[in-house]
Amino acid sequence: MAEISWTRRSYEAGVLLIPLEREARSWTGAHADALAGITVAGEALLPAQRRFEPEPVPESGEGRAVSSPLDHAMHGADVVVLFTLDLGAVDREAVTQLGDAARLSGTLLGTIVVSPGARWERPDAHGAMTSIREAADNVVILKDDGFVLAFLHVLRGGPQENARDGLAGVAP
Repeated sequence: MAEISWTRRSYEAGVLLIPLEREARSWTGAHADALAGITVAGEALLPAQRRFEPEPVPESGEGRAVSSPLDHAMHGADVVVLFTLDLGAVDREAVTQLGDAARLSGTLLGTIVVSPGARWERPDAHGAMTSIREAADNVVILKDDGFVLAFLHVLRGGPQENARDGLAGVAP
C-alpha cells in the first residue's frame, strides 16, 4: 500500500483577502511582502453599486456566462477572508453582498476582526459586527493585529520556506 504524504503542499489553498475599510487596506499595503501567495482584493470589489452589476453579454450572444468582477474573484478562491481593523467604518451592505456572492459560489467565507478595546461598542460597529456574523461562515476576533499574518498563512498552507521573515515578532 502506498504511503500517504501529508505535507503542507497537500492543502495549499487560494485565499482572497478583502480589506473592508481604509485602515485595513492600509495594513495590507504595509504588509504586502508578507502576504505573498495571498490575493488581496483592490477597491474594485468594494461597495459601489455598479461594481456588483453583471458584465454585459456581447451583442453576438456569444461569450461567458454573465457575472460581475466579484463573481470572478470568488470563483478563483478556495476561501475568502473579510478583514477589518475598524468595525465602525465597515459598509454593512457590502458585507451582505460579499456574503451572498460567497454563498452562491460555494466559497468558504471567513472574517478577521481586529478589535482592540471598546471600538465595537459604538452602534455602527455593533451593527457591522451583526452583519458580519450573518454573512460569514466563521469569524475570528483578535485583540491586535499581531497574529493576522500567521492566521492567513495557516489558511493558505502550502510551501512557505521564508514565511518566518513575514512573521517577525510572532513567537515560534
